[in-house]
Amino acid sequence: MPLKCFFLLLLFVIKPRVGSAELFNFYFTHTRKTSHVSETLCQSLSYDGLAVVSSPEMLRHALKLTQAYRDCGHQRGIFVGLRNDSNTHLVTWDDGSLPAKDTPSILGSLGELNFASKQYGNIHCSGKLRANPGGKIKRALCGNHFNLPTEAHGVSKPYQKADGVSSNLSVTKVFSYLECALLCGQDHRCRAAVFNSDLLTCMTLGPNSYAGLIESSEHMTFYDDDDDDDDDDHHHHHNCDHAYNYDDDDDDDDNYSYDDDDDD
Repeated sequence: MPLKCFFLLLLFVIKPRVGSAELFNFYFTHTRKTSHVSETLCQSLSYDGLAVVSSPEMLRHALKLTQAYRDCGHQRGIFVGLRNDSNTHLVTWDDGSLPAKDTPSILGSLGELNFASKQYGNIHCSGKLRANPGGKIKRALCGNHFNLPTEAHGVSKPYQKADGVSSNLSVTKVFSYLECALLCGQDHRCRAAVFNSDLLTCMTLGPNSYAGLIESSEHMTFYDDDDDDDDDDHHHHHNCDHAYNYDDDDDDDDNYSYDDDDDD
């Protein structure tokens, strides 16, 4: 089998069930509640609580599932399991993990998630995350915590390795490139995985931890790249950073009013 075809086939194995929101067992609530009531509702449906969307794969699925309901014209954000501890003021996902440095967010003045005195996180109509007091009524996304992803989206680069590496998340003994790519998919911080075919090692890299790629005969690199315009067969591309505009086709009978303080 030609080398190009081999790598093409490999990536289809890496990415089973592309576009399936059931991969992370998310459930979208169609009624608007406060964040606390939404969390209780999720738990009554046998979910752990509000959904954790800490990895790029999780966020992609969440955005697809909630796409028609994130209407910037009607301030319809979606509650998720991201919150600010009122005592420690530490912002964490509900599984205890910290948001990755490149988490798409409505930025505060210091370039961080702008929680301040706000306690809850939601998916903004733009698809980015922002802080919310939690008392407003919004739809929510339910999910189970501590479920490792079994999917990895990205670009495969044979005979290339990361250059200018400033730090790594892990260096692990593996037996195949496939295992290396899936290892990256199981860490929400991972943005690239470099497989060394001579040493049989996998180095996973976090956000902004390498400068680029250079040629190397014994390496193969897998990396997440939402901004790549290359739409060839081995790359699955979704840009989660643009704002969405959708017609208001919501059939809810509730007559809620929405203020204009941009807290969606």
